[in-house]
Amino acid sequence: MARSDVRGAQQTIHRRNLIYHTLYPYTKLFFFHYYSTVEVTGKENIPRNQPVIFAPNHQNALMDALIVLFSAPDDVVFLARADIFRKRFLAFFLNSLKILPVFRQRDGTAELGKNQDIFDITVEVLRRNHYICIMPEGNHGDQRKLRNLVKGIFRIAFKAQEPHGNKPFVKLLPVGLDFGHYVKQHQTLLVNYGKPIEISEYWEQFQENPARGINAVKDKLIEEMKPLMIHIETDEYYEEVMGLRKLFNPRMRELMGIGGDRLSDRFRADKEMIDRFHRVLEKNEGQVREVTGKVKRYFEGVKKLGIRDWVVRDRGYTFVRTLWRYLSLIATFPVFLYGLINNAVPYFLPVRLTRNIKDLQFHSSVKVGLGILILFPLFYLLQTLVVGIVTGPWWIWAVYLVSLLPAGKAALFWYFRWKKTVNGGRFRKLLRRRDPAAWELVELRKEIISDTEVMIGNVEDPGIG
Repeated sequence: MARSDVRGAQQTIHRRNLIYHTLYPYTKLFFFHYYSTVEVTGKENIPRNQPVIFAPNHQNALMDALIVLFSAPDDVVFLARADIFRKRFLAFFLNSLKILPVFRQRDGTAELGKNQDIFDITVEVLRRNHYICIMPEGNHGDQRKLRNLVKGIFRIAFKAQEPHGNKPFVKLLPVGLDFGHYVKQHQTLLVNYGKPIEISEYWEQFQENPARGINAVKDKLIEEMKPLMIHIETDEYYEEVMGLRKLFNPRMRELMGIGGDRLSDRFRADKEMIDRFHRVLEKNEGQVREVTGKVKRYFEGVKKLGIRDWVVRDRGYTFVRTLWRYLSLIATFPVFLYGLINNAVPYFLPVRLTRNIKDLQFHSSVKVGLGILILFPLFYLLQTLVVGIVTGPWWIWAVYLVSLLPAGKAALFWYFRWKKTVNGGRFRKLLRRRDPAAWELVELRKEIISDTEVMIGNVEDPGIG
């Protein structure tokens, strides 16, 4: 994309246009419905009417950008991979949504020079006291850890700071995103906004030695980002640490004196447990290997039985509770059927299409982009039109239209409740029959929690209390 392609955007990218005005409120209204629970902390740290560069960890493709867009207090201009801008119309559309391209080495050496045009635009946006968002890791990863940061974000920050020298102006604001699950719908989302980093504090160092100045800000950003996100350094025991997050979090909260069960409460406990795990790993890998071996064996057993950890934790459902849940499912089945029939196509089509996408990190983006922006409104309007033609009175189709979204969510809730009821009742039946595999999981889970408590309790200066 040459300068001529973005000349209009250079002056207006920070302003809302007709396309943005139309899509933003609608998409924001429905975007967070993709998640079961959303918690945002640290919004008070975001400066208002000042040049801010948001720097979130990048683990879930387009979702990362949309989360910042819809949780920030004002509009945000984004930089995204250039290969999605190849079609002129699509490039215009993305520019209309305040998204600009960044060219990478894989786009060709000749294309890299075009980044200067894009950097000039972003610098101008900052100098007009607007927000921009740049993923400092450059591309998304599929693990919960902070990867190497690229230098483009720092070059833009110092360029925009240039007219102000060592006087406060550009702020670099770290953001931590933690997903309950990257792909599945109806999962949790925690957004942590950190405190802004003043670029002016590094200006003199940058003037003396640009590379040293950039590295100093880079190190500071790394230091500020890691506490805001789940950062698991070990590769060898990565999956086991993820398993311990599920198993040990309630006990960790008890040890830390955390009485709540908010996402931020669980996050604090996970951070403490992971930090202790890494410290034990440095001194006593044998102890770590013993605990993680049990964790691996436990989740292999859980997977073999086709259940989830909560089923083992609660030892399934009693006969009375299972019976009650089945009766409630039967009573509410018409609601499920209504919601399923009226939401099947826009819900299942994106799921079907994502099966051909190898990069799992793009699955949520496709489901939200195709489902929320296109299929749901399209099918809702078409279905309402048909109902209006068949029924006649306006109030019938109005009620029908309003019912579609909550009916879809109700159907999803019914489906989850049905799966939990089946698995909970089945596991309790295995326990009643003294099934050795089921009882082994119960005992193994208790051992893991006990062993983990001993393991992390041996860490010096625990900071619990």
